[in-house]
Amino acid sequence: MPRQADPSDVGGPPADSDAWAVPAGTSAERARWIGGALHRLTGRQPLVRHTGDGGFRITTRITGPEDSALVAAVLRVLGAGDRFGHSKNERWEHLWAEVGPQPEPEPRAGEAG
Repeated sequence: MPRQADPSDVGGPPADSDAWAVPAGTSAERARWIGGALHRLTGRQPLVRHTGDGGFRITTRITGPEDSALVAAVLRVLGAGDRFGHSKNERWEHLWAEVGPQPEPEPRAGEAG
């Protein structure tokens, strides 16, 4: 993560605000938002892959420790996914987030399903 960033870079409130809003929309829209936000914060283009079941996995490589404000902003962005985590190998570390497939709408009473 090469640069200093502010959470407002990704359209969110300042780091000390409780008003963080998870983006609404389709799985693809949420994955695109997470990928774009991570790109703006880290300076690296994340990989956004379709998982085959209608969901998406977003991954980005990170390097070295960063300041706490940037780390907090990245964690808030990852939290917009349904799941998120971290992996490490001998060369570098990766952050990932997954956005699950859109659920099928429930049939309303009286409608055939």
